[in-house]
Amino acid sequence: MNKIKIAMSYVVYPLSMAGYFCRALQRREDVELWTVGPYTNNWIPWNFGMYLLPKYAIPPSFPLPQGLIQYLPQWSLVDGSMPWTPDLFISFDAGWHFTDRPRCDKIVRIQSDPHVLRGFYDKDRNTYDYNFCMQHSYMVEGEMFLPYAFDPTIHYPMSIPKEFDCCLIGLHYQQRDALVNRLRDRGISVYYSIGEIYDENRIAYNKAKIALSWSTLNDVPARIMEGMAMNMPLVCNRVPDMDLFFKEGEHYLGFNDVSEAERQVSSLLADEERARAIGQNAYQTVKDAATWDKRAEAVLQTVGLI
Repeated sequence: MNKIKIAMSYVVYPLSMAGYFCRALQRREDVELWTVGPYTNNWIPWNFGMYLLPKYAIPPSFPLPQGLIQYLPQWSLVDGSMPWTPDLFISFDAGWHFTDRPRCDKIVRIQSDPHVLRGFYDKDRNTYDYNFCMQHSYMVEGEMFLPYAFDPTIHYPMSIPKEFDCCLIGLHYQQRDALVNRLRDRGISVYYSIGEIYDENRIAYNKAKIALSWSTLNDVPARIMEGMAMNMPLVCNRVPDMDLFFKEGEHYLGFNDVSEAERQVSSLLADEERARAIGQNAYQTVKDAATWDKRAEAVLQTVGLI
């Protein structure tokens, strides 16, 4: 088989959207992948910097020094190290990329964080043949929508005892703190943490009855898809893009403030049948359509390689 040769650049944190996309490409039998980027080992900038489990530190094909995250280098820095001329170059851009055009006829940029990097992305869009944006509300003319997703090898239902009413793993923003405190004050147990990724993340969520989400910048975060993929009823704040994928009341329960969030959580805890139905509806909707494998396939189709 003549494999599709893909080179991909990204900041190699132990967990990232780029890392999930990389895993999806590696699962394809028709792809040979070469990766490059600043490698942080098991360090990640969450919560002003923290170290995750060493087992999740996986270097790229060509690791660059961690300090290079602060700079945007020229492609000549690594060009001679690439084993072949790729059929496709993907810059999975969370704030770091090469400043000039890599040696490739087809170049894609995937904008993973337009909610905070819109201006950054606008500066050099003409360097790329294809620009994908991962948040519909922040797209500009000429870009293609590539939503967040979940990894089916990581995010799936488990038959384990429930220990908590709710689970929310992520950065502890003020709004999330207020929600968790309100629920706990009402006697609702919440597993609220940061730093659990992959297997530990899945186990923690599966120990809860309800998945919580609160997006701070009107985006649909990956934890939406991940919670649904674990067959969990989801309670989340209302954001514009949700209507592109799901129907409120059928696939999730929404809220605008802490008081409404408490009511929605309480209603699901009081009605297990309804909670089970919402979780199942969402699970059936995302399980085949919202995987990172599907996102990788969409990119390859768009550029005409499959």
